[in-house]
Amino acid sequence: MKKTDKTFSKLYMIFGTFVLISFASYFLKLVISPEGMLPWVVTSGVMAAVTLPFLFRKYLRKLLKKAYVPIKAVMCAGMIFYTVTFIILVGYIYLAPSASPVSDTGADRVYIVFGAKVKEDGPTKTLASRLKKAAELMEADENAVCIVSGGKGPDEPFTEASCMRDYMADLGVDPERIYLEEKASNTRENIRYSAELIDKLDLEDREIVCVSSDTHIPRIRLMCADEGVDALYVKAETPQKQFLFTAWVREYLSYAKMLLLGA
Repeated sequence: MKKTDKTFSKLYMIFGTFVLISFASYFLKLVISPEGMLPWVVTSGVMAAVTLPFLFRKYLRKLLKKAYVPIKAVMCAGMIFYTVTFIILVGYIYLAPSASPVSDTGADRVYIVFGAKVKEDGPTKTLASRLKKAAELMEADENAVCIVSGGKGPDEPFTEASCMRDYMADLGVDPERIYLEEKASNTRENIRYSAELIDKLDLEDREIVCVSSDTHIPRIRLMCADEGVDALYVKAETPQKQFLFTAWVREYLSYAKMLLLGA
């Protein structure tokens, strides 16, 4: 039993460290740019679940007695599962096809730009990257129109869509070519409400092109397929490479939410 306990202790240290680094990095990102209550609860809960059993391992060993090693085994299994599936997800994000629209700019298109956090002084760098890519596409495609999608979060000064429109207008895009979808609070709603707006505006015959961050596009593809939306996809590069790992962690949690809650 002691040998088994030591083996699980080593596994706990290795995989627990990776889990802790993952969620601690996301926690620090939330300190800089909050995203609502749920991410705080999840990151804090995971960090506590990993750290506290390690800090109080001597006390728990005495308290749990024979149940201590099996419980540690279950925790190790969970951390190994997270690590393996995290690696698989990152591979999927970068190996999944990410089609761009054909070079012909004569086709009528509607670009859907997916929202992200906005601040009093404008969009975050991640959102700005998406909007710059959309502005480039709009400049090259004079027949196209654009839907900017995103509602107002509890910690945002205005709707993401209104901020996105203003930013694109500053980049030289005619505001009359930009339509606002201001209800969405997540990716699925971005897709669903934008599709409803397309029907309302009688744009259903146009080719749909989704524009978002490179890490976000694969999840958009899955949700578009689930919502019955036929689209092409253009990815904007993640502007702050030092936060790329954090973006992967966020996407992992988003995929988990999608699988568990469908959102």
